[in-house]
This record gives sequence, C-alpha cells and structure tokens, in this order.
Amino acid sequence: MPEFQGAPLGDVIDALDTAVDWAVTGADGVVVADVALLDADDVAAGADASTDLIVLVGVDGDRMREWLLREHRGRLPRAILTKAFTGPAEAQPIVDESGVAVVGVHARARWDRILSLVQADLHRGREAAGHPGDPDVLADVDLIGLVGLVARGTGGLVSIEDATSARVLAYSPSNGEADDLRVQTILGREGPPSYLALLRRWGVFDAIRRGGEVVDVPADAEHAMRRRLVIGVHSATGRHLGSIWVQEGATALVADSVDVLTGAASVASRILTRSMAAPSAEAQLLQRLFGEHGGVDASSAGAYLGWPVTERAAVIGIAAEGGSLTPTDAIAAVGGAVRLHASAYATSALTTLIAERAYILVPAADVAPITRWVGQLVARFDGDPVLGGGRLHATVVFPVDGLAEVARARREVDRVFAATRVGGADRVTTLAQARTAVLLGEILDALVDRDQLVDPRVTAMVAYDTQRTAHLEESVRAYLDAHGNVRDAANRIGVHPNTLRYRVDRARQVSGLNLDDPAERLLSALQLALLDRRRLTAG
Repeated sequence: MPEFQGAPLGDVIDALDTAVDWAVTGADGVVVADVALLDADDVAAGADASTDLIVLVGVDGDRMREWLLREHRGRLPRAILTKAFTGPAEAQPIVDESGVAVVGVHARARWDRILSLVQADLHRGREAAGHPGDPDVLADVDLIGLVGLVARGTGGLVSIEDATSARVLAYSPSNGEADDLRVQTILGREGPPSYLALLRRWGVFDAIRRGGEVVDVPADAEHAMRRRLVIGVHSATGRHLGSIWVQEGATALVADSVDVLTGAASVASRILTRSMAAPSAEAQLLQRLFGEHGGVDASSAGAYLGWPVTERAAVIGIAAEGGSLTPTDAIAAVGGAVRLHASAYATSALTTLIAERAYILVPAADVAPITRWVGQLVARFDGDPVLGGGRLHATVVFPVDGLAEVARARREVDRVFAATRVGGADRVTTLAQARTAVLLGEILDALVDRDQLVDPRVTAMVAYDTQRTAHLEESVRAYLDAHGNVRDAANRIGVHPNTLRYRVDRARQVSGLNLDDPAERLLSALQLALLDRRRLTAG
C-alpha cells in the first residue's frame, strides 16, 4: 500500500469551508500528514511543535511567536490553525519569521468541529493512498463523494448531519452562497433560535425523524434564510441515522432535486450503516486496545498509536444519564468534544466510543489531578443542548501500568458503572471509592438467582409486613444501618425510640432472627440487599 505523504494545506482549508476566515500560507506546496491540538498550558510547558498541523487553542499572538521561534528539539509545524488574530496582516510577521503557515479560524467555530473535520480530511487522504486511481471506492467509503454527487445533481449546497443534528458529517463547498443557518451549522453552532423554532412549528424536524419524505422548506426573508430541501436518513430497520439538507444557492435548485435527494437518502443509509459496523482502521485499533473485537497486542498498538507501551496511565469512562436522548446517542453527540478536551489536557490522550460510553486513556502519575480534570470535563456539558437535557458522569481507574492493562481497566470502569447508579450524587467516581459497591454488587448478582440461599426468616418478616403494614422491614433496616443504636435508628426513620424498639422486637418474634448476634445481623443485611436486587430485577 502506498505511504500517505499528506494532504495539501489548501485541501484542508477547503474542507473547513466557512470555518476559515483567512490564511497566510507563505511558501507554496505546504503539505500536512498529521494534526495535534495544543492549548496555552502545553505551550507554556514547552510542548514539542513537530506535528505538521497544530490546532492552537487559547494562545495569543505574542506567545505563539515566542513558542515558534524558540529552539525546538524537532522541526516546526508546517501550519497552525488559530483564532489569535483579527486578520492576515497581524499574522504575516510570524509567517515571515518562522516560515509556518497561519490559518485564521472563525471566532465562533467550535474547536472540536475543527479538529474532527481536519482529522476526517486526513483520514480520507490515507484511504486514497490505499486506493490509487480508484475514486469510486472512496465515494463509497464515506459521505464526501455522495455530497458532491448530490450537489451536482441539485445545484445546491449540501450537508449531511448525524441523528442528533448536532454534528455535520459532510458538506459541499459553500462558494460564498451559504446563509446564516448553514454557516452556523458548519461552525458547530446552532442556527438562529427563532428560525429553528419556525422549522419546528412547520414540522420539519418531525418529518426528518419519520423519514421517507422530502420536505420543501420555503425561503424566509425575515431570517435571511434561503429555500431548502431536507430528508431524513434511516436504516433498513427504521433507525434514524441522520438527515440530508440542500440549501438553494445563487441559482434555483434543479427540477428533479426531490428525486436526487430521495436516492441520496438510500445511499447515505448504506454508508452510515456500514461505517457504524466497520469503523476506520485506527478507530478499530483503539476499540481493540480497550478490549473489543478480541483485543490487540500492546506492542503493536503502541507502535501504531505512538504511545509508550509501559507508561503509567489512567482509564476514564464517561456516560450520559437523563434527558431525551438514549445514552448511546447522547455520548455520540459529545464524543468529538470529549476527544478535543482530552487532547487539550494531554496531547497523547486516546479516546474511543464503545456503545453508550466514551473511554479515554491519559498518561497519569497521580489520580488526584486526573479526578479534578474529569470533574471539570463532565461539568462543561451541563446545560449543553446536544445532550437533550442529560448530564455526564465519569469513572476513573488508576493506576494502569501500560497498554497491556487498558482492557482490564476498561472492564473495571464498566464494573463501577454497573455497581453505582450513573445519576448518583458523585459526578466522578474512582475505582478505589467504589470498590465496596462493586464487590457487594457482584456478590449479590452471584446470589440473586439461587433460591436455596433465601432465608425463610426474612421472607416471613417481609410477608407479615406486607399483610399488616407494620413497618418491620423499614425498622430493621434502620436498626442494622445504625449498628444496633436504637436512638440513631429511630432518628433515621422519624419515630420515637420506643416505637423502634417495639418494631424490632416484633420482627424478632415474627421471624425468629436474633438481631443481637453479629452473624445474624450480617446475614439479615445481606438478605435485605438481595431482596432489593430481586425487586430491581423484577422491575
């Protein structure tokens, strides 16, 4: 297979479309093969600048110049994406001094969108290197070829969005004809709220979710919005996968655009279904590193991913709870942003999405700073509309002694999520904090279906309670939780201590349990926990 030499910087700029305001490219022929994100902390720490293309976040022009002109162990980047300058004139001196091209990103563009678009463009270049002279193969690999076909077939500006409408998967060049809704969508922002509300009143989003019909959205002069056609994309089983939008540009859409869009929805369905079932080589390798698809050799993974095989690390799991989206759709909606923030925290961070969770591998020498950062990360998304009203929670497993331990650590993350309620009070849980809950939960799971281990004395007490509403179970639970302290137990459930004593005595009479005996107290607590697990399982 031919080696990927890189993509022309001009192609990367074209892929970013209206998210780029200007560029000072210096010498012709700038080619980039890889991309990394660095923030102000990375620059202050003297991070290596040898990646071809740097997405530079939160670094002003003076610090950028100082960093670029500093003596580096490796070569300088070939280009930088930044929001630090208001125009090309401010960036020109840096380009002249360093020889590094500077690309000005729109101030409202989301960095996670920028990073994902660049990565997608470079991935497409790698795929092209594997299929020389065969563009038809590429058109069927991702959505870019389909977008071009639809643009030519309709004469409009085409974009394909995911099922949450929070992420643009592919789009055609705007050629200066994009209205505000398209511009904001490409930037990773929501369009004008009043116009989105109008689309909802017209039933456009409902039609997209239903699928099967092309909706003709008329132009709206009040919002300076042009005419659109849109259709929902669904799998063969009816799952909503996304939508295709065609904005009318300087000329009217061609007469048979509805037919073109109907056919495109069918093709997009196959592409999206296949891409979900068959992720890219790197994405699949990451999933294998985390224990999917049979696992992977740590040395091979480290060589491919550029990660030291024996470096100590932490594995973080992130899950969504609540809101209108399914956990899988919610985590997919924020997956790009999670990856962005992880890369900003540690440039070597590796992030993958598996089912309803995101998993992150970051280098770590201590769990405390990791836990603080993860707490800040999940809080960033509070109130974010892409979560549909949900919230993120996380689990941290540390230490992870090298890549060979990543899959085990991911299993520990899953154990913690299974044993602790995702929506609990703690937004971030470490394995050390959850160890008791994990082990107790797994012990209960091992016992819950073994009827021969049910204590008939506890069963008798619960049956008596059910028939007479005597509050015996509640009182015994409080008594056990208070380690036999009657006053504390009474305060827990809001009754007089004499009432609590009477109920506990009555429970002894009904069941035959001797709650003065430590072994019987332990057994009773375990039996009540098993009862809770059976009730939960029963629904």
